[in-house]
Amino acid sequence: MSWLEELSDELAARGVAGGRRERILAELGDHIACEPGCEVRLGSPAVLAARFAEELGTDMARRSAFTAFAALALAAAALLISQLATHPTGRYPGFDSGHSLLLFIPAALGMLVAPQLALAAGLLAAWRAIRRRSAPILPAAEVALINRRARIGLIAGLATVVGIELYVADFSASLPAWRLATAGGVAACAGIALLASARAVRRAGEIVSEHAGRAGDLFDDLPLPGSTWLRAQPWRLGSAASIAIALGATLFEWHAERSLAEGLQRGVTEGVLVAVGFALFGRAVGVVAQPPEQEPTALVE
Repeated sequence: MSWLEELSDELAARGVAGGRRERILAELGDHIACEPGCEVRLGSPAVLAARFAEELGTDMARRSAFTAFAALALAAAALLISQLATHPTGRYPGFDSGHSLLLFIPAALGMLVAPQLALAAGLLAAWRAIRRRSAPILPAAEVALINRRARIGLIAGLATVVGIELYVADFSASLPAWRLATAGGVAACAGIALLASARAVRRAGEIVSEHAGRAGDLFDDLPLPGSTWLRAQPWRLGSAASIAIALGATLFEWHAERSLAEGLQRGVTEGVLVAVGFALFGRAVGVVAQPPEQEPTALVE
């Protein structure tokens, strides 16, 4: 087996396939043709392939995070446009005005809950990619975290556009056709962008990197006050975030609706949703701090 053939196999084993692998092999093949015997200087195919995978995995993770954020921004615009199109006055029909609760409940979850998760995960992915934009190679754990944040954000974004489509279907008999078509159309366009971005994230996740290092967490992304105290017990951060969101939502709704009862209803709901989201997705998106024994020094910019 030739040096190039061995390198090809090593690249394939690390998920570097298709056009990317062919370009690497073509470039090195030309180099070998111009300088016979340079394989010794280039080194072991396994080591070289690992280096290619580490650099490529880092670059693809960053780009997929930005792509995911752009697609999620389109989904957010679609949600806003759909709301303006279907309810320009800000008044919404009652849940019993549609065809079925089987459509309304998942639609409400998709339009009210999923966007919050999409916003949090998408922002965290993009922010980590921006913060680490100058690093030629990131630890494999950190690359996986960026990809996971982007993936969760995209799944939540898709749930949002599905919720819009279900809402359109549920109230198809009580709203003007052109308004429904507008809402459904913008949601479909956003869904296409999200699926295209999900493909990029999937490809980024196929690259196998073994570069050592920690993934980091929210405390590496944001200079939170009291980070040492919060990091020691993850539930403290979850509790503080839930209470803060609940109070903020209560005050906002109280002021907007001139009703403390409605403010409390909205605030408690938002607080509970934040707590549930923290429990379900906190560790996956790197909000929950790593155990102390896994905490080396802070990430180097």
